[in-house]
Amino acid sequence: MKIQLRQFDVLKSTNVTAVSFAREGAAEGTVIVAKRQENGRGRMRRVWTSPEGGLWFSVILRPQIDPQYAAQVTLLMGVAVCQALRRLYATDDIMIKWPNDLLLRKKKVCGILSELQLSEDGEIDYAVVGVGVNVALKIEDFPPELRDAAASLNVSLNKNYTCEDVLDNILQEFNGLYREWLVCGADVILPLWKKLNCTLNQKVLVKDNDEVIFSGTVTDIDAEGAIVVRSEGGECQSFDFGEISIR
Repeated sequence: MKIQLRQFDVLKSTNVTAVSFAREGAAEGTVIVAKRQENGRGRMRRVWTSPEGGLWFSVILRPQIDPQYAAQVTLLMGVAVCQALRRLYATDDIMIKWPNDLLLRKKKVCGILSELQLSEDGEIDYAVVGVGVNVALKIEDFPPELRDAAASLNVSLNKNYTCEDVLDNILQEFNGLYREWLVCGADVILPLWKKLNCTLNQKVLVKDNDEVIFSGTVTDIDAEGAIVVRSEGGECQSFDFGEISIR
């Protein structure tokens, strides 16, 4: 995949801009980067605080795969970001939390938001994968309500990397994994995800729009990106939506 950077000082959202570019025919590998987002989004339309000092980017992809496996794109990016950050920052403390967060010592340092568009014949037209990484934010850059839940990589790990350093490492890691994944599918990504995650074997509450809909222990993740949760009574359910709270 050939990487083509499109850099901006300010955007409402890198995902919104990437979707617009994708609709206009932008090539796979186009990367939209902004120093600051005015209307950054997380899952479930939550606001993602995106001041200067963080890395905010989105990648346009056009994978020729069965659409039912499109959710693997989020897992793939999670693995790529986690491995890149672990290598760059020389730490094993960064972990993936299903479905789209990366945590450093239980505090969020990265979020991933994927969007998919199908063609009229049901094939994948494009996927946009947005990534936000708290690289060099200071504690005062976070809203008061997030200061106990979010962290800055540079502050927490006493480093001085730039957003460009982090972006280069992530894109290099992602590019290699993406090529392998297009050939081998889940066999490439799931073993790595399982190795790097902090979700498997944890007792969780499964939530949909902040309402608890199931509780139990996470036992597996399947090829479609769904987690399998077993209740205390032995009932197993799979979830490819919502979010989890680790108990």
